[in-house]
Amino acid sequence: MLQLYLTLVEDGEVGKLEALYREYKSKMLSKAYSVLRDEGLAEDAVHNAFMRILKNLDKIDEVKSSRTRGFVLVITANVAKSMYTREKRVTVVELDETLPEPTDVETQTERRLTAELIAEKIAALPESYSSVMMLRYLNGLSDGEIASALSLSPSTVRKRLERGRKKLSELLGGTIDG
Repeated sequence: MLQLYLTLVEDGEVGKLEALYREYKSKMLSKAYSVLRDEGLAEDAVHNAFMRILKNLDKIDEVKSSRTRGFVLVITANVAKSMYTREKRVTVVELDETLPEPTDVETQTERRLTAELIAEKIAALPESYSSVMMLRYLNGLSDGEIASALSLSPSTVRKRLERGRKKLSELLGGTIDG
C-alpha cells in the first residue's frame, strides 16, 4: 500500500509520507480495530485515513511528535467511527427488510392512529422542540442537516431533541423512552 500512497504525493513529500506510514501504520490499525472489531474493516479504515492524511500532509511538520500522533490517530478514529455507524445502519436496514409486513387490518389501523397521535402531540410542543422533532422524525434529517436548516449548532439540535422527547413522553403519559 505504501507504494500507492507514494505515487499520490509530490517528490518533496515522499520522505515525510514514508516516515508517517512506518511510524503510525500499526498504531492506526490498532485504533481502527478497537472501534470496528473486524480486521478487514480496520484495514479499510486505515486506508481511508491515509487518504485523508494525504490531503492534509502540509499540516504535518514533524513526523515523530505528539501533535502528529494525535492528528493521525484522531483521523483514524473518526474514519473508523464513521464506518462503524455506516455498518450499523446497513445492518438495521437489512433486519427491517426481513420483517414481514403486517397483514392484519386492525394492526395497520392501530399503527396509523398511533402515528397520527404522536404527530399531533409533536405539533403541540413548543416551536423550538416541535420543529427539530418534525425535521428528524417526519423528514428523516440528521442533526447536522437540522442544524444547518435552522441555523443552530448540532449540540443545540441534540439537546432540543432530548428535551422534546421528554416533553412528548409527558404528553403521552410517559409511554415512550427518551
